[in-house]
Amino acid sequence: MTFQPNDTIADYQILGILGQGGMGAVYRVRNLLSGREEAMKVVLPGTGSTDADSEERFLREIKIQASLQHPNIAVLRTAVRADQNILMIMELVEGSSLEAMLRRGPLPLAQAVRIADDILGALSYAHGRGVIHRDVKPANILVTTGGLPKLMDFGIARAAGDNQLTQSGMAVGSPHYMSPEQVLSRPVDERSDVYSMGATFYEMLTRRRPVEGDGQYAVMNAHLTQYPAAPAEINPAVSRELSEVVMKPLAKRPEDRFQTAMGFQAGLRQALFGGDATQTVAAVEVPSVSATSKIEDSELARVESRLASSVGPIAKTLVTRAAQRHSRLADLCREVAEQIPREADRIDFLWAFGLVSCSQPATPSASAGSPTVALDQKTLDAAIRALAAYLGPMAALVVKRTAQKVHTRGELQAALAAQIPDDAARRAFLDAS
Repeated sequence: MTFQPNDTIADYQILGILGQGGMGAVYRVRNLLSGREEAMKVVLPGTGSTDADSEERFLREIKIQASLQHPNIAVLRTAVRADQNILMIMELVEGSSLEAMLRRGPLPLAQAVRIADDILGALSYAHGRGVIHRDVKPANILVTTGGLPKLMDFGIARAAGDNQLTQSGMAVGSPHYMSPEQVLSRPVDERSDVYSMGATFYEMLTRRRPVEGDGQYAVMNAHLTQYPAAPAEINPAVSRELSEVVMKPLAKRPEDRFQTAMGFQAGLRQALFGGDATQTVAAVEVPSVSATSKIEDSELARVESRLASSVGPIAKTLVTRAAQRHSRLADLCREVAEQIPREADRIDFLWAFGLVSCSQPATPSASAGSPTVALDQKTLDAAIRALAAYLGPMAALVVKRTAQKVHTRGELQAALAAQIPDDAARRAFLDAS
C-alpha cells in the first residue's frame, strides 16, 4: 500500500512524500503524540506477504542505524511494526542533498572542504564501530539549511562479521562511486568507503565524476581501468597539495589509499593548514599537543573541549597547531577564537578563559572604507571574523589564500563574497562589509 497526505499509521500522520524507490518510500510525518515532524521510511508495504530477504536487510539497517550517534549521521528515532509494515522513524533533515547542490553549480572550495571533513569524521566514527557504509555518494549526503552535512541511508551498510551481500555474488553500491573491490564483488573494508568518499570529494571540487562511461557496465569497468585528471588540472582554486590528497583515495588498490577515514581527514587538514609542500601527503595522525606545547595538557584539553562546541572535531587540529606557536594560554585562546563563526560564541569562549569581561560587547567587524586601502593584518583579521559567520573555521584559510591574489580591500571583499554559496547570505556579507 502507499500513503497519502493525512493518512495515519501507528501514531504518525502522513504529511507528504520525501522520496521513493524500488524498495519503498520515505515520508514526511508528524508524531501525533509529540507533534514533532520526522521522516518515516517504509520498505515493506502491507500486502499480506513478506519478502524475507528484504525484511532481513531492513531490520539490519535499523539495528546499524540505531548503533550510531554522531552529529553528521542522521539519527534513528525509533522503529515500529504497524499494519504489516515496518516503519523506520528518522530525524527530519531540512535542507538539500549534495547531489542537488552540485546540479545547481560548483561549490565554493571552503564549503566543499568543510563537507568532506565532516563526513570523513562521520565515517571514521562508523568504522570505529565496525560499520562499513558501502554507498557513500552525493545523494546520500544531506546538507541542512544551517550548513551541517549528514550521512544518510545505511541500507546496504555492513556490520562487522556480516559478509552477506544484498544479492549473493552481486556488486552493491552506486556505479559512479563504487570502489574497484565492490565492482569485483570482493570483500570490502573501510578503505572502500574511503574510495567512495574520494570520488564524492573529487566531484565536489571539479563538478566531474572521476570515471565515466556509456552505461552501467562501462562505468563500473572504468573504476578498474580509468585514471582521472588531478583536480588541480580542472579547478585552479585547488592547490597541488589538496589535489594529491584527493587522488590518493582513488587508487585502484586498497593498500595504496589512505588506510582509514581518519587518515584521509588528517591528510586533508595537513594540506590545508600546513606541512611540507614538497612531500606527498600521507595518512598522518594529528600530533599530540603534549609533544609540541609548553602549556599544560589539562589546559589544552579544556580549550579543545570549549572550542569543539562551536567548530566541531576540527578543534583538535586548531588547538594542536596553535600550541606549536604559543607558550601562553591567553595567546593561544585568542588565536583559536578567531575560528569561531558566531560573535556571541566567540565572546563566551574568551570569557571562559578570563580574556574578556562578561559585559564586554562583541568586537565589530571592520567597515569597508576606501577600496584602495592596503591589506594590513587588521583588515585581514576583520575579514576572517566576518566570513567565519558563513564558512566557519575555513574562513581563516580562505582569507589567507584570497589575500595573496588581490591588492585592495574592495577586491578582497568581492572575492570572499564569491565563496559564500547562498545569495542572501552573500548580500548580507557585502552589506555588512
